[in-house]
Amino acid sequence: MARTTMATLITSLRGMALAGSSDYTVNGLSYWTDNQLQDVLDAHRKDVYNHPLTAQTSYSGGVAVYLEYHSGIINLEATSGGTAIFYITDGVGANVGTALYTADYNRGVITFLADTGGIDYELYGRTYDLNAAAADVWRQKAGQYATAVNFSTDNHRVDRGEIIKNCLQMAAFYTQQIGATNVIIMRGDNADRNY
Repeated sequence: MARTTMATLITSLRGMALAGSSDYTVNGLSYWTDNQLQDVLDAHRKDVYNHPLTAQTSYSGGVAVYLEYHSGIINLEATSGGTAIFYITDGVGANVGTALYTADYNRGVITFLADTGGIDYELYGRTYDLNAAAADVWRQKAGQYATAVNFSTDNHRVDRGEIIKNCLQMAAFYTQQIGATNVIIMRGDNADRNY
């Protein structure tokens, strides 16, 4: 059973790879279940530790307010409510409760419900390379069609080779995108930290 914290990432991958829940069957096993897509995503996971968040200054009545923090990391796995998958710590290493903020896991943006005064926060979590995962799924789909044959009937031709070619072109497209969107922004005041 796929983790509920992966639902958004699995949906995104399903769309990128045009992976239905029963595209084809191999040895009685249908492809692509949520669990199978999660396995592909897990192969492209990076764990993030002590990653500094960058406070964004906004103004309310001429006074600086700090509500939004950016991580520069996208495609994060959502929290399950605990600290095993995703959590935030303050400047002294204490966990910040999920009741104090909301997270946009796709964009890597944390929004606090009250002004933080701009204090330092760090993120711990898991990020996934959706482009690499999509390329893998497209390659596996190409492999599925490798044994298919071309045929013609009544002036109608089915060319399975074109299906394989299309799958490999999509795999190449997503391979070229790997790392293009996973940008990490480093703060100058944290430049001496080790990551």
